[in-house]
Amino acid sequence: MEANIEINDFDNLDINFDHVVNSSKDAYKGCILMVNTEDSEQLNHFVEAGLSKEAEMIITSKYCDIESEKVIKFENFDAVFNHALTKMLPKQRSLNFFGITGTNGKTTTGHYLSQLLGEETLFIGTTGYELFKDVTNEVHLTTPKLFNIFKLLRGDEYKDIKNIILEVSSHALDQNRLKGIKFLISGFTNLSQDHLDYHKTIDEYFLAKQKLFDKELSSQYVYVDEKWGKDLNAVIDNKSYSVGISEDNDLVLTSVEKNLNSTIVNFMVENNEFSVELPITGPKLELNYLLAVGMAYFSNQASMEKIVMNSRLLNNPEGRFENISFNENDIYIDYAHTPEAISEAIDIVKDKYSMVIVVLGAGGNRDSGKRKLMGKASNNADKVIITNDNPRKENPMQIAKDILDGVDLNKDVEIILDRQLAIRKGIELLQGDSALLVLGKGHEKTQELEKGLVDFQDSLVIQEIIKELK
Repeated sequence: MEANIEINDFDNLDINFDHVVNSSKDAYKGCILMVNTEDSEQLNHFVEAGLSKEAEMIITSKYCDIESEKVIKFENFDAVFNHALTKMLPKQRSLNFFGITGTNGKTTTGHYLSQLLGEETLFIGTTGYELFKDVTNEVHLTTPKLFNIFKLLRGDEYKDIKNIILEVSSHALDQNRLKGIKFLISGFTNLSQDHLDYHKTIDEYFLAKQKLFDKELSSQYVYVDEKWGKDLNAVIDNKSYSVGISEDNDLVLTSVEKNLNSTIVNFMVENNEFSVELPITGPKLELNYLLAVGMAYFSNQASMEKIVMNSRLLNNPEGRFENISFNENDIYIDYAHTPEAISEAIDIVKDKYSMVIVVLGAGGNRDSGKRKLMGKASNNADKVIITNDNPRKENPMQIAKDILDGVDLNKDVEIILDRQLAIRKGIELLQGDSALLVLGKGHEKTQELEKGLVDFQDSLVIQEIIKELK
């Protein structure tokens, strides 16, 4: 059909949204495929794939060159698509959307915020693969497509959800993946080198992050009062709240006491002082926690009484400073994969143990420029074991050597590419009152090698090794 039909014509199609998909990978016989990209060659490929899978109808844009009675082309596909989303999930206008972006701490902050808000809240982010495995066959994204989020929320198990917390990646912002919703409040954690294979420069990376805080996407935002947070607040014209140690912040961190298994955070908001003992610890925990507190409180979705009460039961997300004890030693699993996060993870345990061992690697075919900096960040450990992370299709030894370039020449360091053997070596070196940090993969349940994905979860590997050594 021609590309001049309007939104009203879409309503006349009488679509059953239980059978609508947004990717040719999800297409099946009898489905309705809605797909678009301004790359006409790619779009034609998607439409042809949908036809080959016997889709009943394909709704696309004027950019499509494929002619078929099953293909319906709209002049303004974006408007039609957004209209479809409102019909797909009518209750979306009554949902509260919370967005969190930054280099480190997105998952942790989102996880904390979810617990502070309490029931009727859903957090979607890096750790949310299981949520979407029955929704789409596409590779899990930190920030899923809005279509897939709405499709998930159509399920009966989510009918009572009122608050949606989204971990927002720079890729999602750059690709306008969230166009169609507005966040009640958003949060900015921090910025450091990451994803420069995609954004090329730190300034381009920062520009992508800024999009979340424009009035078009967010009604207001909370930021951590550090260098990049201040830079953000200087260029964004929107209602904002700050979190930090300076007394002129809206939420002031007055003191923090970190123990091995707990953290006491003292803070002030609107001239009221609060002291909360959290049953957890971790890198930059106090700032991630207070950012979550600020988002819950300044959005008027939780009272301080509720926030303090829920804080006492707070837990960390899977693979975020996750602790396993072994023979009077502690093993910590953490997702730290940037120089800053690695340094912070080591700093937390450095003065609390007689020896600190670090096992780490770096992803292949990604931002190779940060590898030397990752090696440099590990220098505060007593022993460094460089291993595979997700080498993908890149030479694993070259990745390891890139990291090694940043490690001090006099540092006790070795390369063991087999991650399981590297972890085992780290555990065997524990001497009592020692700590082993297994960094980089955190919650991940697979490892991406040249041959493809293989099952691999740090926590399970560690538990198996401990069982063998007992």
